[in-house]
Amino acid sequence: MTKRAHTSSGLAAVLALTALLASSTAPSPARAQLNEEAVEYQEHLGGIVPGDIVLKDEQGLPVTTGDLFDKPTILMMVYYDCPGICTPLLNEVADILGKSQMDPTKQPFQLVAVSIKPTDTPETAKQKRANYLKLVGRPLPESTWRFMTADQPSIDRITGAVGFRYKSAGSEFTHPAGLVILAPDRKITRYLIGNEFLPFDFQMGIYEASRGTVMPTTARLIKMCFSYDPEGRTYVFNIMRVTAFVMLTTLVVFGAFLYYTTRRKRRGEG
Repeated sequence: MTKRAHTSSGLAAVLALTALLASSTAPSPARAQLNEEAVEYQEHLGGIVPGDIVLKDEQGLPVTTGDLFDKPTILMMVYYDCPGICTPLLNEVADILGKSQMDPTKQPFQLVAVSIKPTDTPETAKQKRANYLKLVGRPLPESTWRFMTADQPSIDRITGAVGFRYKSAGSEFTHPAGLVILAPDRKITRYLIGNEFLPFDFQMGIYEASRGTVMPTTARLIKMCFSYDPEGRTYVFNIMRVTAFVMLTTLVVFGAFLYYTTRRKRRGEG
């Protein structure tokens, strides 16, 4: 067998393995349909949250998103009796806010929690605000962190606007964890996915929102590396998917190296 035949057969083997791995990681039609209904943040970076969505504040008074989101805002979609990831998310936000030097009286910003459960009441929201402002551990104006409720049509509109995809599970909900950062014109400038964050990203998100700067996130990488476990209500490392991706990338790089090395040798022989 000639050198060219050896090279061609080797390259063909690489391409065949690449195709095999690609097909194993590519979603089947059934899986693609499931992905369309996946529990996740579907990023709408640069999108605008409508200003006429009506929410209820801690006193039960109506407020529109146009009036509420009038400064850099960190938005979290939760529900107030959530037994899963809502509490770690809110605790993380309180911890970062308590340790940071961010002062809403000098650099205007706010945190807004919106319940996705239409039966949550303003009384519950008011108690949640008191509890979490106390957990922050330093004095802040009450307006720094708002806890809102809404009816189902308003919940549908705001979750749709920010790409928050969740499912009902009896009296509870299966949902993703994360923060959506909005500019004062309600433009979505950044997503922070998960329930653990770096203080730097938290503060930079506020700074970027104040300037209206849209920044991409690592959401796609996180979604590739982690899968949401509805039973455990947490994100778990998907070693099979990551291994397949690493192998696929390695084979593609090796195939390209083999191809260009062979071409260079042919030119040298010619």
